[in-house]
Amino acid sequence: MGTIQTAKEAERSVVSIETLQHTNQQLISTLDEVLSIQREGAQKRKEAEVELGRIEGELRAKLMELHK
Repeated sequence: MGTIQTAKEAERSVVSIETLQHTNQQLISTLDEVLSIQREGAQKRKEAEVELGRIEGELRAKLMELHK
């Protein structure tokens, strides 16, 4: 009975390693996705800043036109 229990415990560590590998791969994948989302967000913020600058310029031009 002791030999069977020892064999089961030895195999359990293999399963644990496989579980850790799978979990590690999922974590890496999640981190890659988060990084991608952050980069995309940064790009969209840059684009929004440019657009806001353009809108502000239009408003200033109109206000200057009204003050003439």
